[in-house]
Amino acid sequence: MTRRISQNKVFVLYLLSISTFFASLNQNIYTPIIPLIRDFFSVSINWVNFTVSSFIFIIAMIQISLGTVIDSKNQKRLLLISFIFINISTIFCAYADHFLLFLIARIVQAIGAGIIPLVTINMITRLFEGEARGSAIGTYQILLTLAPAISPILGGLLGQYYGHQGIFLFLFVISAVLFILIIYGLPDNERKDDQGKTSSLLKTYIAVFSNYMGVSTMIVSFFVFFVYFSILVYLPILLNDQYHVPLQIIGLLYLPLTVSMILGSVIFKKLQKRIPLNDLFIAVLFLMPLEVILFGLLHTKTIIGLAILLFGYGMTVGFSPPLFSTMISNEYSQNRGTALGLFNFIRYSGMAIGGMFSGLYKVIPSNLVYVFLGIFLFFTSILHYRSLKKRLLY
Repeated sequence: MTRRISQNKVFVLYLLSISTFFASLNQNIYTPIIPLIRDFFSVSINWVNFTVSSFIFIIAMIQISLGTVIDSKNQKRLLLISFIFINISTIFCAYADHFLLFLIARIVQAIGAGIIPLVTINMITRLFEGEARGSAIGTYQILLTLAPAISPILGGLLGQYYGHQGIFLFLFVISAVLFILIIYGLPDNERKDDQGKTSSLLKTYIAVFSNYMGVSTMIVSFFVFFVYFSILVYLPILLNDQYHVPLQIIGLLYLPLTVSMILGSVIFKKLQKRIPLNDLFIAVLFLMPLEVILFGLLHTKTIIGLAILLFGYGMTVGFSPPLFSTMISNEYSQNRGTALGLFNFIRYSGMAIGGMFSGLYKVIPSNLVYVFLGIFLFFTSILHYRSLKKRLLY
């Protein structure tokens, strides 16, 4: 009986993790076909970038609005609702012949995708305890890291041979399968918490913002994901316009970023057992700005050099999410759902604004844009480093 329960937990863990992978897939599979969407609907690149940024911004808003009430809701039902939204919207995205209809469908898709990550991580933390919880979150994070790494490659290949319609029909099929598995595979976890636990929204957020280390981690995560997504959205334009790379090859040139992000997550799992999280945090604070400055200086020189830069940068990006989420989880034994929701809101907001920021390359040379971002991130890191050192001393 114990073994059967354990197997059921493993199945649920992977189903929830794959659902989160799929939510991220909806967001990131779209990136390599940005030039294709621009040409199909005959709109400016800024409008296409807006569909990317608005998608992430809506996901961010879902995190903060759902985070304070999620513990008192039927989370299986929330997951099913999210997949209904995604099923309907992906069909409209596939067959829309007007950009406004396509934009509205992407917004609905974002609402569905935004519900999934916070629900799944909360279900996992309830299902597992102690060391098993840490191991489960590690599995969850690896799959979550895998999605933005694999998605551009998959999106580039599907976009080349089947257009954007093929990408969204592909997402519809996966969504329908996961919807059925969730109906029959997940426990119905109806739970009514004490009213006092969710009654004081103001007190909850005061408690969250009173934790220096938690808030500091969230602020750093905003700038890290801001720069990361700025580069991610700019990359297909760079490869297409600067290096004249065909669409199907653009997806493959995300491979250095893909492999290195996975490697970064694996390295974190090993290092966090030996090195204090604060020391790892400080290392990220200074390594990330250096890599962004190097990207700004060298990304238009050679495509081989670009691949090397992306590999090194990808390792740091892959290292950062599990580091940040682990630090947040450790800092908040109480109000963890609210803290994780706020953390997701902040990092997704960084992605949304970063996606729009990348459009500056049309008025300012891209070299200057990314060198400036690297320098800005460096000075931000110094401020956080000095404050962190004072906190550790006292």
